[in-house]
Amino acid sequence: MTEKTFKPLPLGNEDFAYIIQNGGYYIDKTSYIKKVFTNLSPVILFTRPRRFGKTLLMDMFATYLTIGKDGSDNREYKEKLFEGLEILKDKEFTDKYLGQFPVISFSLKGVFGKDYNAAYEALAFTLSNLFKDFLFLNDSEKLLDSEKESLKLLQDFNYLSTPKAEKYIVSSLEFLSSCLYKHFSKKVIILIDEYDVPLAKASENGYHKEMVTLMSLFFNVMKKSSTLVSDNVYPIEKIVLTGCLKVAKNSIFTGVNNITVNTVLSEDYDFDSIIGFTKEETLKLLKDYELEEYATLVKENYDGYRFNEKEMFCPWDVVNFIAESLDKISSGKTILPGNYWINSTSSNALLSYVGYLTDKATDKMQALMDGLSIETYINDSMNYDTLSEHEQIDFFSLLLHTGYLTSDGYRVVNEENGEIIYSLKIPNREIRKCFEVNILKHFKESSTKGENKAMLIAKALFEGDCETAKINLKKLLKGYVSVRDFATKAKKENFYHGFLSGVFTNCSDSISDYQSNSESGDGYADIVFKNADENKAVVIEIKSSASDDDFLQDTKVALDQIEKNKYYEPFLKKVNIKTIYCYAICFYKKDCYIEVKKVK
Repeated sequence: MTEKTFKPLPLGNEDFAYIIQNGGYYIDKTSYIKKVFTNLSPVILFTRPRRFGKTLLMDMFATYLTIGKDGSDNREYKEKLFEGLEILKDKEFTDKYLGQFPVISFSLKGVFGKDYNAAYEALAFTLSNLFKDFLFLNDSEKLLDSEKESLKLLQDFNYLSTPKAEKYIVSSLEFLSSCLYKHFSKKVIILIDEYDVPLAKASENGYHKEMVTLMSLFFNVMKKSSTLVSDNVYPIEKIVLTGCLKVAKNSIFTGVNNITVNTVLSEDYDFDSIIGFTKEETLKLLKDYELEEYATLVKENYDGYRFNEKEMFCPWDVVNFIAESLDKISSGKTILPGNYWINSTSSNALLSYVGYLTDKATDKMQALMDGLSIETYINDSMNYDTLSEHEQIDFFSLLLHTGYLTSDGYRVVNEENGEIIYSLKIPNREIRKCFEVNILKHFKESSTKGENKAMLIAKALFEGDCETAKINLKKLLKGYVSVRDFATKAKKENFYHGFLSGVFTNCSDSISDYQSNSESGDGYADIVFKNADENKAVVIEIKSSASDDDFLQDTKVALDQIEKNKYYEPFLKKVNIKTIYCYAICFYKKDCYIEVKKVK
């Protein structure tokens, strides 16, 4: 019996032309070319989790739209590539768009490094390779000699990687668009994949501020006023970007007012299934590989995402399952669902929240693991620099946008200001396993360890034991605090205040009447609380020191402040309070120092 031959699966391949030319299986997303490029918005950003097919989509766009280097539309070649696909049925659109645009297409996926200089060099490398795709412009009769000289500099990595070349880097897309427009007398399309990777990696490695400055200038190309060519024409037809997160406008998109953003929460029927496999596409794929009997297994393990009202599957999972199943069938092995997504996404940003989330947030994570939905506000427009503030809303927003969670509905809390609470859940069995291994396990382990140290700190403070409190507090600082957490616009003192509040939320059994920044005496005490028996009180004043050499002086200032403002006075009046300890706690990076004064 002859073994059946199936079309090759595009496993990990994101090159549209290569897949088609080699007879690979392709799920037709070409109808979205018209929807995207006739959309009136000049800039469109699509955000979806990793492994959903964003890069292949962008490559397909580029293949369809790109004009030949000689100015031809390469119609015969392109029509052969797109033969049998939906977009060629629209002859009017095809005549107007097929091979008709200079296209600048690239990915920022590789733009990162251990520090800003390394990331800068990575961007220079990406751009020098991009400009080498346009070597034909060096001989263009329509460009000035000075423009050709600039093109040569942008093609030279050795030059572009130097600090003095920054002016060329930040204006490179504007310049290239202008050159292409002059050469072809046609407007340019720009496609940028993984646009947010430079900021995500910068946030993880502590150089976010510098990278925001660089990328904000780099993305100036989205502002019409900065990209006009000599005949006062805006040379760009459309810009399309993809990524995982929508970055807030006050980050890299400052002054960009012409952008449309489509996220996992958008209610836009035109684009709800542009990225990912629909239920119908997945079932057809299984049928074409004679695996339709496993449709329920695939649904339970890889379904569950909802984009608008569309039921969506992760393409990476489905394609890997089919490939692995075909191998198992040929060798007589039992077909079981694999976990293909677990190593496809970074959890670094999420794990930075270890030690900061409240017990309530941990309970929500357990509820998710139990198959329940949780309700929460979502920050749909985040800044990577605010992640170090460890807000609960940002944590669940990250889980949603990175693919660990999906939304199964929402309710409007306030119609006037558009306040919405979303219902979130883990989409399927595979992600539940990923969530348990990559996320929940770390939080549970750290919560247990953190609770022990937190309890020891609280117990020591109720006994006036500065040394024990300091030892355990320093362990928490070393375990949960990164130096990059101090690279925020907020005062360092505010950061440490939040850190201590997070510590004491793990002491609910031993602490009562916890108050932060509450009116007390003649001022506002940083932190005050009582023990469970309510016969002891603790008053804490927090200081951030310029260095550890200043600890002694700063603790004296803090204790003097407590005394001057009589923060402990309300407790003096309570007859049941037998003991009052006032603490000055000073911090410097991952170090701390504590002094105490007993006033009752």
